[in-house]
Amino acid sequence: MKSIDELSCKLDSRGIADPLRLAKEIKDNLAASVGSVVTCSIGFAANRQLAKIACKQDKPNGVTVWHPDILPGPLLNIPFDDIPGIGSRMALKLAGLGIVDMHGLYAIQPKHMRKIWGNVTGERLWYALHGYDIQAPETERGMFGHGRVLPPEARTLNAAYEIARLLLMKAARRLRRASYYCSGLWVWCAITDGTWSRHRSLPMVRDDAAILDALRIVWAEVHDSLPKGTKIFRVGVTLTDITLASARQMDFLLDDEGERRKWEAITATMDTLNYRYARTVVSLGPWNPPAGGHVGGKISYTRIPTAEDFI
Repeated sequence: MKSIDELSCKLDSRGIADPLRLAKEIKDNLAASVGSVVTCSIGFAANRQLAKIACKQDKPNGVTVWHPDILPGPLLNIPFDDIPGIGSRMALKLAGLGIVDMHGLYAIQPKHMRKIWGNVTGERLWYALHGYDIQAPETERGMFGHGRVLPPEARTLNAAYEIARLLLMKAARRLRRASYYCSGLWVWCAITDGTWSRHRSLPMVRDDAAILDALRIVWAEVHDSLPKGTKIFRVGVTLTDITLASARQMDFLLDDEGERRKWEAITATMDTLNYRYARTVVSLGPWNPPAGGHVGGKISYTRIPTAEDFI
């Protein structure tokens, strides 16, 4: 598992036997590959949750080893702020129940944790804190989308549309790479006095022609709804109601399969060319990214972009 600033893995027998040696090898390799300025903290424990907590104890460049034999000792002195899954609101809720520290939390039963959290997440946290290697099921993807703060020169309705169109094509590429179809489009804009948004239902599609047609229809509503001269400061597009390609079902009342097959073939050819040359060399309509570079290729804490995101 990994995010933009962390990575976790299971140890082999060599790593389990001597975690400090493994930590030194990691740090030596990091220094040799990147340099001495970038450091890392490393935590070793019985599961990912405990290792994440241990990793925080000796930042920014320490190593913490929590062998099962020494737990829960060091864990009982950890504040709730350092426990992933306990935010400020949950800490207040726990305090209202008389649970103000890890001693109190560690003493309750798993079903009680489930009741406090209101779902299975609390019970999973109990087992994780007690050293069990419980893996949460992989969450299903619900949408593909991109948003962008617009540069000052692109805050008109027409200029914002051009950027929304590019963002939508990038989202559609991600949709196809993951082998999904979509049947909904959300468009939202941040304007001077609030936000504007619309949802449009689609037949189950994934080709650029159908998706961009939906955007044109929605953007006509933008023009009709917002006063002339409205400034748009941020725009976002989201492909929703997604379905795996393997589970796609045709609309019995919509006879567009021939049209969809044609545009899917055209879109697949464009994707192949763009991936081959590692940049957008062909697209439906102009491809002129705004000032600031790549469209839809930003790095976030929730998703590590692939090389294709920057095409």
